Amino acid sequence: VAYFVIVTIYSLVLLFDAFRKSIGMRRTQLGYFLTSSVFGYLGGLDNFTIMYDLRIPIMFPYGTYAVAIYVAVATFIILKYRFMDIEVIIKRTLVFAGIVAAAVSAIAIPFTFIQVIIGKALGIPHPFILTTLGIVTAVAVYRPVEKILVNLTDRYLFQKKYDYQKLLKDASRGMSNIKDLHHLLGLVVHFITSKMRVENAMILSKDPETAEYKLKVHRGYRKGFLEFEISGQDPLIQYLYKEKEAIDIERVDEYIAAGNKKRVKGEEPHRYDFAGIKNRMKDMEAACVVPSFLGKDLKNVLVIGSKKSGDYYTEEDLNVLYTLAQESAIAIENARLFEEAIHKSEELSEINRQLEFSRGRLMEALEETEKANKQLQDTQAQLIHEQKMATLGRLAASVGHEVNNPLTILSMNVSRAVLKARKDPNLKVSDIFDLFQKMDQNIGRIKAVVNTLTGLLKKSEKGKFEPLSLKLILEETLPLIQFQTYLENLTGTDVEFDIPGSIPLIKGDLERLQEVFLNLFINAYHAMTGRRNRRIVVRADLDHENQKMVKIRFTDNGTGMDEQLMKKIFQYGFTTKEVGKGSGMGLYMCKYIIELHGGDITVESELGVGTTFMITLPVYDESETGTGNLQLGA
Repeated sequence: VAYFVIVTIYSLVLLFDAFRKSIGMRRTQLGYFLTSSVFGYLGGLDNFTIMYDLRIPIMFPYGTYAVAIYVAVATFIILKYRFMDIEVIIKRTLVFAGIVAAAVSAIAIPFTFIQVIIGKALGIPHPFILTTLGIVTAVAVYRPVEKILVNLTDRYLFQKKYDYQKLLKDASRGMSNIKDLHHLLGLVVHFITSKMRVENAMILSKDPETAEYKLKVHRGYRKGFLEFEISGQDPLIQYLYKEKEAIDIERVDEYIAAGNKKRVKGEEPHRYDFAGIKNRMKDMEAACVVPSFLGKDLKNVLVIGSKKSGDYYTEEDLNVLYTLAQESAIAIENARLFEEAIHKSEELSEINRQLEFSRGRLMEALEETEKANKQLQDTQAQLIHEQKMATLGRLAASVGHEVNNPLTILSMNVSRAVLKARKDPNLKVSDIFDLFQKMDQNIGRIKAVVNTLTGLLKKSEKGKFEPLSLKLILEETLPLIQFQTYLENLTGTDVEFDIPGSIPLIKGDLERLQEVFLNLFINAYHAMTGRRNRRIVVRADLDHENQKMVKIRFTDNGTGMDEQLMKKIFQYGFTTKEVGKGSGMGLYMCKYIIELHGGDITVESELGVGTTFMITLPVYDESETGTGNLQLGA
């Protein structure tokens, strides 16, 4: 009796301690079992006291019925809360009996058939021949029967418990040697379905771009189950990410029954959408879902279907699967990184190939650029030569006209003086003094033209930078304008120079800058053709934005230009003049010369109002050593 009491009390203490530490379904099972055990042991204790003729008040004679309460409660928790899976036990018993009968029949029936029926029918009396035929027939029949028995065993019997340590060891050894990501994922799924004997399994992996979990591999699902994905905000994913544990459908049902709350010892109950989790697991035909973490990041989700044996997943099962999932996460990440390294290596090889190809193209481009630069220099030299020839041509025509007129008058007056002298040998100089005055006037005109040309030819050394007065440049350009426009009816144009005396000297080449202003004056004259009150104003002052530059505004009141025309006027070969009157090089050369001086030229214009060219040129700095050279390609 003492032994019974001690063992009973110790057992109840162990039960109570297990109940206190457990949660969920396990807590409910142990609560009922602890209560029923108290009734059962009390009933048993009452039976002991009867043997010693002791009668415990209240309990006697009804204490023994407490054992019936124990049996009733135990039956209730078995059926209601699966304290023992009685359905599986019954199935195993029936299937085991059927398998034994089938195995016996697989041998007995062929022997009986051969020895009794065929032996008598064919009249074979020798037992050795009949036995041999029976064995051959049994072997032929056994293989199909064995296959059926194995399937039945997997589905209903499966009484052999797998070794968890060996399971994890085999999985780790198999995963560590595989570098192909898809092959590795397939191996994990195959390993679980074959070793743990489950109906189906699949792996969802996190897409780094969308953060969605997409189906990578699956086994045991219907053929049409090809694509599946879960949002990162799905209730199931949120549960796995926060709780970091595996979950099976039985525990989900417990949490739903507990009001969608998961009780955690020492913490407030955790609330989740367990109804949504259950629906998601049904969509995936899952009995168990296991997270696979790499650090704090949920990388993969292992989805496992029901066991073929019909058993539910125990705490040990979930722990093993969770451990396997974490080990597989490392192997999967290594395989992914290996594949990514191979992919990057291939990309790098392709980039190197493209770089080598581009290098070849670049060398070709550099050679072509060098040729183009040489052609550009040749073209620039040709342009300057053509510009010079065009200028000289206009000068020649103008100078010829300017000199021929006074020469003709001079020749006529000389002829008249000679004629008078022949007619009158005593002719006095006073008589033909007026002729000498006219000759002197025409000689003066010719001298002025010659002096102008001589002055132009005595300019500074070509290509040489030197300090220049902007006002003198413009004033010395005016005689050239007279030659250039002599043959055209452009008289009556008012030219105004607004050049303050405070404007500092500019740094430049006199001849080239005169070419610029000459072109601008001629273009302005042409733009004002047919207009009254023609006017050109040239103003200059220091650039407010850069005190080292002089800003010149060259304005006419000609026909002006629109926006499209202003974009083209500095292009090489572009001209608005008639064929034979414009080369399209004037403004192009102006821009080229100004930029070589370190300045800039832009234009503003309005149709019917006029045009203004804005030019900036550098101020001469006395502190600079040397004057520098201007390279114009000639």
